[in-house]
Amino acid sequence: MSQTTSTDSSVTEYVMNKKLGAIAMLLSATGMGLVGTISRGTTAGLAEADKSVIGSFLAFGRMTVGLLGFILILVLTGKAGLFRRTRLSATVILGGVSIGLSLGCYISSTLMTSIANAVFLIYTGPLFCALLARIFRKEKISVISGIFLTLVFIGMLLTIGIIDFKNGSLTFGLDLSASSPEFPNKSLGDLLGLLSGVFYGLAMFFYGYRKDVDSVVRGVWNFLWAASATLAMSILLRPWHGVSSFTATNWMWAVALFLVCGLFALGFLVVAGRNLPAVEYSTISYWECPVAILCGLLVWGEQLTPVGMVGGVLIVGGGLAPIVLDAVSRRSRAS
Repeated sequence: MSQTTSTDSSVTEYVMNKKLGAIAMLLSATGMGLVGTISRGTTAGLAEADKSVIGSFLAFGRMTVGLLGFILILVLTGKAGLFRRTRLSATVILGGVSIGLSLGCYISSTLMTSIANAVFLIYTGPLFCALLARIFRKEKISVISGIFLTLVFIGMLLTIGIIDFKNGSLTFGLDLSASSPEFPNKSLGDLLGLLSGVFYGLAMFFYGYRKDVDSVVRGVWNFLWAASATLAMSILLRPWHGVSSFTATNWMWAVALFLVCGLFALGFLVVAGRNLPAVEYSTISYWECPVAILCGLLVWGEQLTPVGMVGGVLIVGGGLAPIVLDAVSRRSRAS
């Protein structure tokens, strides 16, 4: 979520607490990284066909709880008047819709492929954001940024298996029928992971507009439209058969998902966005990747293939390197 400034002239300039911001971002990224593990607990015992669509319902619950939390924050911070005065625009709406669809696809992806693949693929978002900014905002891509984006693109091809290494040679092409005993619909899961990255990139692109909107105000609008999008997604995909099969244990896991990955993670995200510069905020957010991968290894016994590991390193490294270089460059200019 973009760090924004208030349009209320009566509010004095806020001084960021970086220590608080860093702790909040770590907590938020940890909550985000638990999405796959808690989602699997929520859907334990469901048929594979239900898992491909249940993500829409779980994302709706997560976004709705996040919305209620942001409304509470809005009231407690006394920004209800600012919320009413803030003009709503298409980019604010589209940002919320995009992040809702992204997380709906992402949750289903974690249920159908390895958690590592799902989290690597959603982090292709910066690649799609950069391409959209180049096309629609005419933002220039430097040579070094182009190299890093290329690494992310190659990493994506490796992760979903378009580029693979079999029988001692490189292979090219995507086998949509590929599966494994653990993940019968792995290819569909990888494609949903990639689609979550596309929508994540769209959300980041739309967040680049309307920087005048206060972060809490934008958070309310963001999750209102995200909840609306995931509700529409649920109506279209009809995950009700899976939901009707929920036992008391399934519902306990679902509530944990809504609270931990919704209210907890998204609430601390607001605190982090208010207390950290964008560079540090973005860098720490990558903590979600090792959290998710460790959960896959330790909880679910998932093993990373050599090709998948290379793809993941390229995606995370290609996305993280520009942020680090920007931070180093800023410090050099400051000194």
